Amino acid sequence: MAIIREAKIEDISGISKITKLAFAMYRDELHSDTPVKALLEADEDIKRDIEDNYVFVAQKENGEILGCIRIKKISDNLAYIYRFSVHPDDHNSGIGSGLIDAAIDKCALLNVSAITLHTNSKYFKLARYYYGKQFYIESTTTELGYIRALFVKNLDDKNPDLSAAKKL
Repeated sequence: MAIIREAKIEDISGISKITKLAFAMYRDELHSDTPVKALLEADEDIKRDIEDNYVFVAQKENGEILGCIRIKKISDNLAYIYRFSVHPDDHNSGIGSGLIDAAIDKCALLNVSAITLHTNSKYFKLARYYYGKQFYIESTTTELGYIRALFVKNLDDKNPDLSAAKKL
């Protein structure tokens, strides 16, 4: 079973490796020519995320990183999940669910009303996964060259302003 914990600076290379592996698979499964920003990020970007936002990793007992999720608070009552990745060999093992649960727990501690994320709406496996975690599609856009869906998970009964997420 994987250990879910907050990331440390010494995790950067493992986070980089798992992010690039997962997002290359994401790109390949979608057969898209649209550039995937996650594949272009540098170690300095990951370091900044660890220092400025909330980053969780899933690791084996030997320290190998199996997955990662990043969260940033984008307004007083809204958080955003990005660079969520799990090693392809570990899909359907509970690692992704452990990471999502850690993100949801962190967001509840931050007193946000909703969690948001974007993904390609044609990535059906991922869309089904988010629906299973009680996210819903709030809107879509095609301005980046593909159908990009804004998924939302409400953590309370408030109706948060989603405009900050729509700008990302």
